[in-house]
Amino acid sequence: MEKTALNACFQCGECTAVCPMRRVSKFAPRSIIQEIQAESRTDAVRAVEGAKAGAGAAEIAETAETVGTAGVAGVAGTAGTESKEWLWMCLLCGSCLMKCSQGVDFPQFILHAREERGGAPEELLPHRELSQITEIMSILERGVPTDFEGETDESSEIGFFPGCLAYFDLFMDVSGVNYKEIGDYSLKLLNKIGIKPRILPLKCCGHDILFQGKRETFERLVAFNKRKIKESGIKMLILNCAECYFTFKKYYKLEEEGVKVVHLAEILAENMHFIRKAMKEASEASVKSSRTKAVRVAYHDPCALKMLGVYEAPREVLRAVAGVEFVELPHARENALCCGVSGMLLCNDATKALRAFRLGEVREVKADVLVTTCVKCLSHFNCLKREQERLQQKGQAAEEEVRSSGGSSEYEFEICDLAVFLGRLLAE
Repeated sequence: MEKTALNACFQCGECTAVCPMRRVSKFAPRSIIQEIQAESRTDAVRAVEGAKAGAGAAEIAETAETVGTAGVAGVAGTAGTESKEWLWMCLLCGSCLMKCSQGVDFPQFILHAREERGGAPEELLPHRELSQITEIMSILERGVPTDFEGETDESSEIGFFPGCLAYFDLFMDVSGVNYKEIGDYSLKLLNKIGIKPRILPLKCCGHDILFQGKRETFERLVAFNKRKIKESGIKMLILNCAECYFTFKKYYKLEEEGVKVVHLAEILAENMHFIRKAMKEASEASVKSSRTKAVRVAYHDPCALKMLGVYEAPREVLRAVAGVEFVELPHARENALCCGVSGMLLCNDATKALRAFRLGEVREVKADVLVTTCVKCLSHFNCLKREQERLQQKGQAAEEEVRSSGGSSEYEFEICDLAVFLGRLLAE
C-alpha cells in the first residue's frame, strides 16, 4: 500500500487551523505529525547505530532511508498508536489535505494506521450494530433491501443504489427522520426527469468499515459490488448518499471500467427544467397554497462531496426551485465543517459541540430549512436538535446547560435530505 510521506510537512500549522476537531478539542494534526517525525528520526538514529557494527556503508544508508521516511509502514507502532486517542478522533474530513501546500495526505496516514491496529474497537462505535451487519453482509451472498416506491426498469443501462437506508430505518431511531422516504423520493425524482433506473442489489459500499480501518472486510464488499455492477451491464450508477458516491467514485474506480458514477444532485441539476415543470403542475393542481412566503434554505456541504469538489450541483437545484430563498452558511464549500461523526466513530461531547456550532450557524442566517445530501449528517444534526429540544422542556437549568456548551435549544428550522425537500414540494 502506498506510503504517506509525512516528512514533507514543514510545520506551517495550516492543517490545525482548518481542522474541525481543533475547534472542540486539543486535536492537532501538526502536533501529531511533529511527534511522528521526532520518533521516526530517533528510530532512524538507533537503526543506523545498530547497523554500524556489522553492515557496510550501502546497508547503513538503506537502513537510514527506510526508517527515516515517515511513511505509514511501522510508524503507527513507533508513534504508539495503541495509547493515542488521536488515531480515532480524526474525522477524515479532508480539510487538512485540501489546505496543505505540501500535499501531505494526513487522512490517508490515519487510514493506514487504523488498518495496522486491526480496526476500531467496538466501544468507539456508537452504532456498532450497523458495522456488525456490514461485516456479516460482506460474507453472505446478498445485498441490502431495496423496497422503494417508484418506477424501475430492469433492462435500463442506468443503475440506482439507495445505500443502506433500510438498515438506518431499523437501527437509527432519530425522531423526525424517515430514511425510506429518502429512497422513495430519490426514485420518484428520477422518474420526473424521465429516468426509470435499475435498482441494483448491491451490498453496503463499505465507507464506514473502511474509515474504521477494516480493510479486509471492505475489499470483500468491493469485490461483490464490482462483480454485480459488471454483470448488470449498466453505463451509469446514480447514488443519493454522499458517502456512497465518494466511496464508489474514489475507491471502486468504476469509471475506468466504463461506468459513470453520478450523485443524484448532479443529475437533477442537469435536468431541473423537468423538476420545475412538475412543480408548476403540482402547484396549479393544488386547491390550497402551502406557502405564503419564500422558504429560506441553507445547504450543508457533507465532507464526502467536499472532498470531490461537488459544491455547485446541490446549490443549483435549490436556487432553481420557485419559492426558495437560498442563503450560504458562514462556513461553506471547501471551508464547510464536518458534522462530527465520520465512519460511525465517536459520538461524544466534542463531536456534539461541533454539531452545535454548525447548527448555530444555521440559526445565525435565519434559515427555515437546512438541506444536506448525506444521511449521516442528516441523522446526527437531527439527533442533536431533538436532544436540545428535550433539554429545553426540562426547564431553565437545562437551557443554561445548553448555552454553556456553545449551543442553543432554539433550533426551530427543519433539517432534511435534498431529495425529501424536493419530493415534498412536488407532493404538495
